[in-house]
Amino acid sequence: MSKVYFGKFDSRRPHQIQEKYYAAGAKESTWYGGIEPGDFVFVVTNANVIALWKVREYGHKVNPINPSDTGVVFFEEIKRFPHPVPVVQFIKSPYFNLDLNLLNKINKATPGHGFFPIETTSAFPMENWDQLSFASVRRYYVTLSSQLPSVAENDIMVVIDNLVTSRIVGILEWKNGQSQPYASLQKLYEDKNSVNERYTLLQLLEFAEEEAPNKRNYLKSVLNELEKQGYFVVDNPIRLYDNVLVGRRKTPISKPNMEVGTEGKTPITHTVESSDIEDAPELFEQYRAYAELLDFNPNLILYGPPGTGKTFATKNIIEAFEYTFSKRYIPFVQVEREERVRFITFHQSYSYEEFIEGIRPQLEEDMKQDEAGGEIRYRVEPGVLKKMVEDASAQIIKAESESSGISGAEFIHSGSRVWKVSLGRRNSDHIYNQCKAGKQIAVDFLDHIDLTDKSYDEIYSLLENERDDGAQKPTMDANTLDTLINQMERGDIVFVYDGPRTIRDIGVITGDYAYRKGHVAPHVRPVAWLKEFTDPADIYDMNGGVSLTLKTIYELPRIQMSDVQKLIGISNDINKTVKTQQHQQKPYYLIIDEINRGNISKIFGELITLIEKDKRQTVSTILPYSKKPFSLPRNLYIIGTMNTSDRSIAMLDTALRRRFVFAEMEPDYAVFEQNTAKVGSVELASLLRSLNEKISEKLDRDHRIGHAYLMDVLTIDDLFKSWYYKILPLIAEYFYNDVAAIQSVVGTKFFEKSGSMRFLSTQPSDKDTVSDFEKALLTLYKGIED
Repeated sequence: MSKVYFGKFDSRRPHQIQEKYYAAGAKESTWYGGIEPGDFVFVVTNANVIALWKVREYGHKVNPINPSDTGVVFFEEIKRFPHPVPVVQFIKSPYFNLDLNLLNKINKATPGHGFFPIETTSAFPMENWDQLSFASVRRYYVTLSSQLPSVAENDIMVVIDNLVTSRIVGILEWKNGQSQPYASLQKLYEDKNSVNERYTLLQLLEFAEEEAPNKRNYLKSVLNELEKQGYFVVDNPIRLYDNVLVGRRKTPISKPNMEVGTEGKTPITHTVESSDIEDAPELFEQYRAYAELLDFNPNLILYGPPGTGKTFATKNIIEAFEYTFSKRYIPFVQVEREERVRFITFHQSYSYEEFIEGIRPQLEEDMKQDEAGGEIRYRVEPGVLKKMVEDASAQIIKAESESSGISGAEFIHSGSRVWKVSLGRRNSDHIYNQCKAGKQIAVDFLDHIDLTDKSYDEIYSLLENERDDGAQKPTMDANTLDTLINQMERGDIVFVYDGPRTIRDIGVITGDYAYRKGHVAPHVRPVAWLKEFTDPADIYDMNGGVSLTLKTIYELPRIQMSDVQKLIGISNDINKTVKTQQHQQKPYYLIIDEINRGNISKIFGELITLIEKDKRQTVSTILPYSKKPFSLPRNLYIIGTMNTSDRSIAMLDTALRRRFVFAEMEPDYAVFEQNTAKVGSVELASLLRSLNEKISEKLDRDHRIGHAYLMDVLTIDDLFKSWYYKILPLIAEYFYNDVAAIQSVVGTKFFEKSGSMRFLSTQPSDKDTVSDFEKALLTLYKGIED
């Protein structure tokens, strides 16, 4: 018997839809989901169902993307829908039983899978395709058990016991004039939530307060409506599933491995793979185009009117971009916890010193600033961009060292420090040779005592007891041993001293302190050698023009990871990227909100040239404060957002416009079909479209109103608040409180002639089913007057 599926087709490959085939290689590919000739497939693209096809056969077709893989499946068209059916309307059809495929996978990223079976009901007109219609939909409610709403045939109710305990006690379907358990959705709820994790609505709200603001808003609206009228009307079953039925989702994220290193030291982070494809967000695919733009140019600006979701989009773009590298969904929260993304906001006072580097006063407890004239010290401090450059450079060193087979490079991290180390005494190489052969650095003071777990004071005391009376205090040697034992960490970089200006080796510390009894220098830390120079490397300029001293071990704070990267000799080829799962150069992201509000020339300075893709890691400039060469790594991506109602693109710095790619984000009316299409009698998409048409006509398109202003609107009360406290004040600002101009956009119902707002009732009168507030909104896009 033929089965029914939905199939997800990529809108970026329209030729596959036009020619009615799907290319995923051999028949056994997981992408096909087991479809066989004779099966039926509802074609889904851009979150809409556009047609019903029948599987004809598997075969071969030239694949321009992968010529070696020609396997495809061919279809024939059964029915084309004259108007695309939004997936939310599709899944509300009484033709289908709700399961995970319909509730979740139809509208979310499903890497490796393109087709999913649908469980049909007896209402589905198999073979009678002329009867196939999605005009009729079942309604969904969250309802108190004591106040069931008036429902129709096939309607679904998620039943809550009461407002005090707010526990889900059943999922019912209205069938043949009575309620009965709705088995498929009840089973899905029970499968997704163990008995001990079937949380109440109040518990879910408590979790969401910190973890998920969108879920918090949804749950608040549900609880408010339950208190107000005893039931909540669900417009989108997917949001009901995500926010209520799925419970408290726990997405695997990167966790610190505390077994590495010792207490108080920087943990090494390992990624925990997230394989649950339902963790991917709704409409994940639509952000893939932006991710491809970011791959084309590492500098991207999203621009558009307020409320078009530019800042929100940056997170989704990053998730889509991560997928292009790892081939699995990585949630934004994991990228955050790996400290690979940073948000900043430009403003009129934002400066070069905050962004790149500047001189800051050195604030220390022992520094005096009294009236007697204490000396104040200043030092060069890195700005936000420079810190990210160092973090990204550490990632490049780590990835390319690992790909070269250097064991131990995996310990390098963004907080790795750089140390100068002398191995042996002048004109004597026996300690150096021992260390090179044994892959270690070593110190020979107190060579007969194991110093494991010894503190600085204990080390100092042991050294003092060994000194003759009158000998110099052992402060320097105690500092050296304490640094080796307690201060150095796994992942730190060591430079082996050669002369006042030069070093002969670079290594990375791979383990804790150990005592090697009988060795000439028994106090050791294991290292992996990253670079062994044939001719000693001159680091005098990198070190700020400061010569190296004979002190055995000390930190080199002027040397940065980008300097280490250059010394090791990592490739500057902009097209070279290590993309294997084991040796991946992870991307780093700097998100600049309101980029157009800053003085671009002042903030970027000489770096405006270095951000270009072909100049990454190939061209450097000397920074004015540190006097050091500086370049940008190829794995650092800059995403800016700009609000066109504040400043148009034409007013942006010309140099900035040349070096960024620009992607416009317009008001997206389709999101209301995918989320909440209608509130009460008001169609949100029609309302917003009407407003924007009038604003564009009377002002310009840069001042349109984005969909985000209505995205969290689930009830009439939500709409009332958004309308009166967000949208109307914004429009009043656009027209400088010109009442006549404002009324030409929003009508005469909401403002008095004096300019004061008129607040309309959201409660219908006894003789009417529609409130005055709804009527006034309907007038705006339907042209209906009282």
